[in-house]
Amino acid sequence: MRLTSTWLLILALLWAVAPATLASAQEATGDTSEIAEDETPAGAEVITEEPDALGRDALAHNAELLDQLLERSSQQTIREAKFGAAAGITGGMILLGLSAWRLIEDDPQSQHSRGLGVMFMTLGMADLTLGVFAATRIPHEKHRLDRWQRARKNGITDIELAHFEGELQSAHETREGERLLVRWGGLTHALAGLMVLAFTPIPDSMGGADRVSGYVIGGVFFAVGIGTFATSFRPTPSEKAWHDYNTQKMPMPGHEFHWGLAPSISKQGAGISFGGMF
Repeated sequence: MRLTSTWLLILALLWAVAPATLASAQEATGDTSEIAEDETPAGAEVITEEPDALGRDALAHNAELLDQLLERSSQQTIREAKFGAAAGITGGMILLGLSAWRLIEDDPQSQHSRGLGVMFMTLGMADLTLGVFAATRIPHEKHRLDRWQRARKNGITDIELAHFEGELQSAHETREGERLLVRWGGLTHALAGLMVLAFTPIPDSMGGADRVSGYVIGGVFFAVGIGTFATSFRPTPSEKAWHDYNTQKMPMPGHEFHWGLAPSISKQGAGISFGGMF
């Protein structure tokens, strides 16, 4: 009985080892004729799609969206800068001319007339300086668009995309601060116009022409100042680009919160463990 069991055990071991020995012999002799070149072995896992396809789709979508927004923001910013430069230079020259007329006019020279000349000189120099600065300065959006186009030509990565996202957010915050400066500048012009309108009828020695010019200049200052103050509430192109990008971009893999449950067993007992990643 024991002899029969021993023989059965030996036969079972030989039967188990025989396939492995045959395969090793075929591999050593290079005999692979039984396996077709394009044939997939039974039980092997077949990958039907590229890994991380969602990440590449999100990267391509966000890069294309950012490309459109950066180009639009750059064009609109340059156009607004040209308009602001023309307005600043024109307004500054007009104010300097009025200042010269008020300060060098012949007798009688009233204090009201000289005060208008000083005010025109101050505001005219400020407007002229801002206009020249806007005309000679190359906007940050133009430099950013050039660097972005070079990066796109070489192939954008998720890290480079994040860098340009940060630049767009920084430009949004910078332009928002500049809008506040323009807003208070417009309010200052409006207050100056009100002061001219209020002080024009006070001097008794002022002639009719001086009073008319005071009312006209005060009204123009007030209207321009109020108009500038009102338009300063409109978002700049960089601010709109940042808002549009945040509302239309696709979430990148790894930027979301993932969680899961797993069984946990120890000597003290069994339970469920919770884990998260973000």
